[in-house]
Amino acid sequence: MRHLQRFAEFAIGDRSHIVVRQIARVWTTSDELDIMDDLIRDAASMGNDRLPLWLAGTRPRCGRLNLRFLEPICPSYIPGRLAIEGGRIMTGTERVLAVLMRETPDRIPTFEWDIDSGFVTHTTGGGDYHDFIERFDHDAVVCGVKYRTDDLRHDRIKDEWGVTRQQGFEDYAMPVDELAPIKTMVDLESYTPPDPHDEARLENLRAFRQRYKDRRAIIFRVRDVWSGPRELMGYEHLMLQCLEDPQLVREVVRMSVDHNIGLMSRAAEDGADLVMTGDDIAYNSGPLISPALWEKLFIPEFRRFEEAVHRLGLFHWKHTDGNIKPLLPSLIEAGIDAIDPVDPLGGMDLAEIKNQWGDHIAIKGNVDCVGLLTRGTAEEVERAVKACIRSGGPGGGYACSTSNSIHSGVRPDLYQTMIDTLRKHGSYPLSL
Repeated sequence: MRHLQRFAEFAIGDRSHIVVRQIARVWTTSDELDIMDDLIRDAASMGNDRLPLWLAGTRPRCGRLNLRFLEPICPSYIPGRLAIEGGRIMTGTERVLAVLMRETPDRIPTFEWDIDSGFVTHTTGGGDYHDFIERFDHDAVVCGVKYRTDDLRHDRIKDEWGVTRQQGFEDYAMPVDELAPIKTMVDLESYTPPDPHDEARLENLRAFRQRYKDRRAIIFRVRDVWSGPRELMGYEHLMLQCLEDPQLVREVVRMSVDHNIGLMSRAAEDGADLVMTGDDIAYNSGPLISPALWEKLFIPEFRRFEEAVHRLGLFHWKHTDGNIKPLLPSLIEAGIDAIDPVDPLGGMDLAEIKNQWGDHIAIKGNVDCVGLLTRGTAEEVERAVKACIRSGGPGGGYACSTSNSIHSGVRPDLYQTMIDTLRKHGSYPLSL
């Protein structure tokens, strides 16, 4: 840590705590720490006006360093230029981190929030998730928390949260609302959530780190303020209690956020580059609850979640379907680093969101997976991908993907067309 502090003090003076937080986990062994003295000497010989170019060259080891912090004191810093200094081919990790810092990578990255297991099996000839990632060369991998489940009758399971789920055709087992464990404050007072520090929680993350470290960005999937309460209380009951017992809602939200902050603290130590949350808070016509209730009951804990993410040196890529325009300003104010997707079926226009908010957040999306990738033509998919590149690609800060996930209805040939078109036209400088 003393090496990092010395470097930070040289680099950006009173902003040293930011650099230390961002890169403290990059040098992890004694041999790597010994390199730091040489790096300090190299940087010191350049002076602050040359520092940004030096940092660009060391980016593989400084992946969490947000160079935008240097703008006020380093006149030579030009946003969008450093990530491709020298024309070097970037790793998937570097591409995703460049996008999160709203810089320009060597090419537009791609990854998916969720991928149907049947789709994986079909496209890899019986392979697994890792085979799929390698075949389609995704720039990031997504791993979740490991919870134990008990099998019940009638294709039902119960997880460690006490949530009963109904298994169906899709991978995601849907909660059974009438069996939700928390209906009243009395239920909450007698409820004990799972231990976030259980060693089993991060088994998947550790395996992903061993396989993908420094090659592909490692995304740890947790939850923020909505999905936990929704499942613990039941969808309808949660909605009603927002009006009838708002204090119960606040307490369940707080408990959920506490748990996920605990998970993230471990994930930050074990190699995650960023977290992604999938709490859908909107449908096609607008938010699931009014902006007033959102601000009253959910945003305070959402802010606390964001503060924890950044205190741990992570990024947060927020996922939610639907038309979130009324809530997006509050999400950005709270501190999200990126949004996924920009749902076309919810009236979310990629060009509009990029123009309005592209200086504040990174953006991912937006190829329609509901209609286009299930029953479109190759020509239509190609046109759609090109349109996404034109709308989201200029200036960086953009990752191209489906408009939600690769579900069981997506046609493999159309997804292949999507990837082929992105590879053909998504390299910088863009030429479309």
